[in-house]
Amino acid sequence: MEILTSIVGKITEYTVEPIVRQANHLIFYKGNFKKLKDSVEHLEDTRERIIHKVESETRNGKVIEKDVTDWLVKVDKVIEKAKWLQNDPRHPNVRCSAWSFPNLILRHQLSRKATKIKNDVVQVQSQESFDQIGYLPPLDVVASFPTRDDEKYDTRELLKEDIVQALADLNSHNIGVYGLGRVGKTTLVEKVAQIAKENKLFDKVVKAEVSKKLDIRRIQGEIADFLGLRFEEESNRGRAERLRQRIKMEKSILIILDNIWTILDLKEVGIPAGDEHNGCKLLMTSRNQDVLLQMDVPKDFTFKVELMSENETWSLFQFMAGDVVKDRTLKDVAYQVAQKCEGLPLRVVTVARAMINKRDVESWKDALRKLQSNDHTEMEPGTYSALELSYNSLESDEMRDLFLLFALMLGNDIEYFLKVAMGLDILKHVKAMDDARNRLYSIIKSLEARCLLLEVKTDRNIQMHDFVCDFAISITRRDKHVLLREQSDEEWPTKDFFKRCTQIFLNE
Repeated sequence: MEILTSIVGKITEYTVEPIVRQANHLIFYKGNFKKLKDSVEHLEDTRERIIHKVESETRNGKVIEKDVTDWLVKVDKVIEKAKWLQNDPRHPNVRCSAWSFPNLILRHQLSRKATKIKNDVVQVQSQESFDQIGYLPPLDVVASFPTRDDEKYDTRELLKEDIVQALADLNSHNIGVYGLGRVGKTTLVEKVAQIAKENKLFDKVVKAEVSKKLDIRRIQGEIADFLGLRFEEESNRGRAERLRQRIKMEKSILIILDNIWTILDLKEVGIPAGDEHNGCKLLMTSRNQDVLLQMDVPKDFTFKVELMSENETWSLFQFMAGDVVKDRTLKDVAYQVAQKCEGLPLRVVTVARAMINKRDVESWKDALRKLQSNDHTEMEPGTYSALELSYNSLESDEMRDLFLLFALMLGNDIEYFLKVAMGLDILKHVKAMDDARNRLYSIIKSLEARCLLLEVKTDRNIQMHDFVCDFAISITRRDKHVLLREQSDEEWPTKDFFKRCTQIFLNE
């Protein structure tokens, strides 16, 4: 009996049920399309809700998860199939009426398709279950750097190559770049970082601005942002330990510390030092080579950013000023204007942009006059403020007074300045000449490290860049009330000035 029941069950399964199922396609034609319509409308409502969430996440800078975008593509496809079937022009041929006999084969085909697509719709609907719609992508510091390869903003290719080579050196940990304010240090290290990323020297590159006003919490925050780290710790010490742990998770990482003025305690910030993490390297910039040396940068791995050459200056100036400098009547004076920018990239850009629409020679001559002005009121504000910041940061009045003295009597040798400094009592608390000489040499070396003096050559004469000298002379006149008379036909100042005047230098 059990065997007979089993046989009957199998016969029913393979014969009766398929017949019933096929018959249902004919009988429940309208019902199947109604179910399809309801399922599609439900899916469309769900899609609209998910799209609203996607748009909200996108506005907040989030990247949409792949499973969400893939699901939306599936939804569009299955809805498109359903709409096509619902709008099939053959529908009138399957209806029952008193005047015509329905096309049963077509009725069966369409009803069957409706059932299949409805099942597809339900299946896609069931996949709408996401842990999250979007996520915040990690910040890419290199991508945020300006890319201006076409304008030849920084043509110091050899220097860039040397720094990249130093970064690739297995024995290097700390690399330093130094130079005058606004000479282009930040731009240089940003381009080096781009090259390092292209060459896949590091898995991660992060950057923090240190600045003269040291703020450990801000530095920690800037580095953490580029690592996707969110601090829960309240104390700087706790944040430092958390940051150190996060940095160690990166197999290789380059940390750029820009604009360092004094020695920075890496442990206090949370940056692994020395052999603590061999995959972590530091690229630091400063106006002062001595600061870099104090930050354990080997002298061989310190690189000085010099002023741009005349050709580099002119090339950048032409690019920024545009076609106006190609005018034959303006080219000569435009070249002179460019060279009065003293090889400072930012100054070149500022002046060139100011002259971009000036097509009369009078305007160019007026610009040249301002740049040549000896009263220094026409010096580009950014350049002046950068030099003033360096000057105010000198360690002592001795160093500041000697810097100003060098500018007033530029070109003389060290021994001459030693006698003058002793005579003016600039070197304090020294009596013996050897002690005074040692003090003077020490200050000269410090000023060289800060790029306020050019390196002393074999002739032992003191030299500095023209615009640095101009700045120093403006300070002597403003703060020290010094009279510098360079030409015999120069007009003498007023009596009121002489009442305030502390020193007179005659360089006639």
